[in-house]
Amino acid sequence: MLPKKRLDWIFRILLFGLATQMLLSYRLWWMPGEVLPYLPLIETSGQWLEQVSIVLFPAFLLLILGCLQWPQKGVFLKLLFIVALILLLGNIHRLQVWFYFYGLLLLLFLWRKKVTTELLLMIMQGVVAGVYFWSGLHKLNINFAIDIFPWMMQPLGITPAPWQAYGAGALEMLLGIGLLFRPTRNFTAVGSLIFHLMILGLLGPLGQNWNMVVWPWNLVMPILVFLLFYKTSFLDYKNEFSSLHKFPIGLLILALVWILPAFNYIGFTPEQLSFKMYAGSNPEIVVYFEESDHDIINFYPNIIPIISEESASQYHVVLDEVAIAEWEAPLFTSRWTGKKIAEQFCAKMDHPKAGGVLYFVDEESFEIPCEDVQ
Repeated sequence: MLPKKRLDWIFRILLFGLATQMLLSYRLWWMPGEVLPYLPLIETSGQWLEQVSIVLFPAFLLLILGCLQWPQKGVFLKLLFIVALILLLGNIHRLQVWFYFYGLLLLLFLWRKKVTTELLLMIMQGVVAGVYFWSGLHKLNINFAIDIFPWMMQPLGITPAPWQAYGAGALEMLLGIGLLFRPTRNFTAVGSLIFHLMILGLLGPLGQNWNMVVWPWNLVMPILVFLLFYKTSFLDYKNEFSSLHKFPIGLLILALVWILPAFNYIGFTPEQLSFKMYAGSNPEIVVYFEESDHDIINFYPNIIPIISEESASQYHVVLDEVAIAEWEAPLFTSRWTGKKIAEQFCAKMDHPKAGGVLYFVDEESFEIPCEDVQ
């Protein structure tokens, strides 16, 4: 397939994946939550930004259709990014790892007429390879080995050893590395297809039937890999690398993918911007409250609060479980969002003096009592 044709299909696949995953998590983008409040980046405009989403989300989907129908007219893509920015300002939890990934690749298409097709394809190759590398590297931790990976293997009736979990993480890393080298590229592209089909089987309706919003991701990624890497002998990397310095946006995107995630290990880069997916080491936000405030999560009776061992009158709820039930997407977790979420939930409590939030990261917990945020 000619380079331009590949780029056209990549554009379509990215828009399809973005629209599909947003529709599967539509309550995150369109409807106000019953339990989880939106968390705007601009506090003074929070209510306005929440209300305008009812209009902006359908507008966003229409703009995607416009991009598909008239791909050569950049105005639709520019408007798409403007609406996306407003949606993110209205709720930071919308900055999901897949939304970030699609955004980085689609951003390159704004320069489609200013740089060569081969240069765009090379940068996209770097982005996709980087996502595999960091996603696999983040899985090389004990929590993935003893918690997440055994849970994923349950549909197969397998109880894996920790070394097998580390092997799975290393395999994902090797997919990213193998895609970067021409002798291993075609073989690795086939490996990525098998890899994603296995994940789809384990997490999909035949497996754990969990987190439906990530199912399209496991179809989009191998298609992107084949379009970007399979039989791409037409790319002259020497020439493309020599012209990369003339394309600062491309350099920035590669830095965001390959360098920024490294700072996650010192607590600087949030999980969603580090491509940390199903790693088991993601921070968790837990809200705790007295029995009299039990109704703050009663909308989801399947989510049963855990009674604290320290105090029989105190209940704990992992908010990511609520987010998956309500939005089909996890929370955007950081120290800042932990504090803001504490403020939101404490305002709902009848007895806030006994409530608060626990922020768990790296096997440590930081308590944010309601008394400290009121």
